[in-house]
This record gives sequence, structure tokens and C-alpha cells, in this order.
Amino acid sequence: MKRILASVLVCLAAHIVQVDAKDRLEGFVLRGDHSGTVGERNHFDNPNGSTWARHVDGIVVQAEWAHLQPNKDGAIRANNVIDQAISAVTTWNNANPSNKLGIKLRVFAGIYSPGWVGDETGEFFAQYKNGKEGYMPFFWKAKKFRPLWSNFQTKLAAKYDSHPLLREVAVSGCMTHNAETMWRNPRDNSRDDGKKNIDIMRDNGLTLLKDENCLKWQIRVAASKWPKTHIGMAYNMWQDYENGNAKKPEFVNTLMDYCIERAPGRCILGNNSLGVSDIGDENKTTDVTYYLRQKGDAGNLIYVQTETVATDIHLAIDHGADRLHAAMAELPKLKALNKVSATYLQSDDMQDARLNLKTNN
Repeated sequence: MKRILASVLVCLAAHIVQVDAKDRLEGFVLRGDHSGTVGERNHFDNPNGSTWARHVDGIVVQAEWAHLQPNKDGAIRANNVIDQAISAVTTWNNANPSNKLGIKLRVFAGIYSPGWVGDETGEFFAQYKNGKEGYMPFFWKAKKFRPLWSNFQTKLAAKYDSHPLLREVAVSGCMTHNAETMWRNPRDNSRDDGKKNIDIMRDNGLTLLKDENCLKWQIRVAASKWPKTHIGMAYNMWQDYENGNAKKPEFVNTLMDYCIERAPGRCILGNNSLGVSDIGDENKTTDVTYYLRQKGDAGNLIYVQTETVATDIHLAIDHGADRLHAAMAELPKLKALNKVSATYLQSDDMQDARLNLKTNN
């Protein structure tokens, strides 16, 4: 009887809609010109004095866990990159009341975790493409890792969940080198010893089941710690690295539903690499955008992040709005946009795509 009652309570809790949640970000959001080097990935594009801020609707604040909580189980660092971004956006909004900006927060764990986390969980030196390398804690060690991330999220949300400018937070607890937490692709290796990061992880106890459980757990943490803020998760096609990297689209679909159930009205589903070459992939049952389109058709919240190449990216953004029902797009870096044209962001093509995101859903 007790087990039945407990199950009922869990189901009820999972379906409570937060009526006081902040509005989500819509339109264009700049993801930031930043380095991926460990210790240097704390950044935001400052709108003040810029030529671009009038043409977007928000910015992404990139922050490393090590930067935000340098001491074991300690307080959130004062005057951190989030505080600096809030101050900058507040200044901009006060001076530009007709074009106010919001903030999406993306905190990096994985190789960007504090050293004390690896001391607790165990760690190894991971090496990925583009010079991303660092010590990665064993996030699949549930009894050791989960209390640390949960404690961190509790303190972070206590400080920022009620802040009106912070409108979305990325789900990122079980990541490796970027906030696409389902990314375990061995082709992304760049190891000096010729080994594969995923094989080293498996040698240290990672299993597909533990990994899948972690991906669900990080959603539960975000949903429970940030009741007033939308949570956004990037989805990739899940691959069974225990069996030749076979695709597992059914788990992708299940994990999307899990987020929707845990954070009803606040879960935003997305993918972090939409480009012109991806147009049409939403018709393939083995592509992640197929499931994003299904969820968007059903009225769920969708965002897209474009690929890094900016050429004709407005076509991909329009496609994301029209076919996936996305209401927000994270843009390429400013330097990538400027490679197309110094006026590409404010062009009719781009600004029409921005309006499409905000009005087509």
C-alpha cells in the first residue's frame, strides 16, 4: 500500500505545472564568442556599446562549474560571470526599454568541473577535438557524483531561480566536453595515446544503463531545483556504444517525454547543430529532429541552436520555426556571422527569421 501511495505522489508531483514560471526566451539568442579551453569558458557577449544588441532578444552566459563553485560544497563565487552578465543586461535594458534582453545560462560540468569533484568521484584525463581537454570526473558514479551536482544546483538556483532576467537554464550534469549531454561519439576523440575516451570511461565502470539513468537524473535535478525557470536540454541521437554504436531512437523519444513530464510547461527540447544541410532530416526516424518535430507538432516547447557555419543560416532558422515549431534560435558566433557580412544579422533575411520564431508558434 505504501509503495502504491508513493508512486501516486511521484506521478502527481511530476505533473504539477508551475503557474509562476517566468516567460521563456523567444527569438534570437547569441551563444557567445568564447574559447573552449578549460578555465577560459566563462563568457557572455556584452550588449553595451554593441552594434548587434538591437537585433537579438537575449544572450547565453557560458560558465564552468569550477568557476562558480571553486571550493568543495562551497558557496557560489561572488561577482561571477553570471553576476557580471546580469549587471550588463540590466544596464542595457534600462537604456533600451523597447528592446529588452533575457539570459540563458549554460553551466559546463564534465572536463570543466572543479578539481575537488574528481577527487571525490575519480577522474581521467579526457582529450577531444579542437583542443578541449581536461580531467573528467566519473559522473556515472551515482553515490559520489550526484550529491555534489545536486548541492551545486541547489545553491545556484537559490541565487538565480527568482531573478527575472535569467529565463532558461541548460540541463548539463552528465556531460563530457560540451552541454550536449547525450554525446558519446568516439569519433570526437583527439587522444595522444590513441585510445578512445568512451573506452576509458567504460573501463572505469560506465555502462549504457548507468548513462541512461544519469541522463534522466539530471533532468529531475533541473526540474526540481529551478521551478521558476525554463530548462532546456539538447538532444542527440543516442548510440549504443556497448553494441557497435547502434542508434537508439526509442530512447531519444523516451527521454524527451521524460523531460516534458518532469517539467510540464517549462521543458524546452532542442538540438545544438541545425544547419542548412539538415533541412529534410525531420522526416527520418533515425534523426533527432524527427522527434523534435513530433513534440513540436504536439505543442511542446522547442529551441534550436544553429551549426557554427553562418552562411544562409536564416534558411535553417526558418525551417526550425516552420517545421519544428521552434520559438528560439541560438545563433552562430558573431565572428561567424560577420564572415558572411558585417550587416548579415540585421539583414531582412535574418530579422524576418527572428520574427518568424516569435510569431509562428
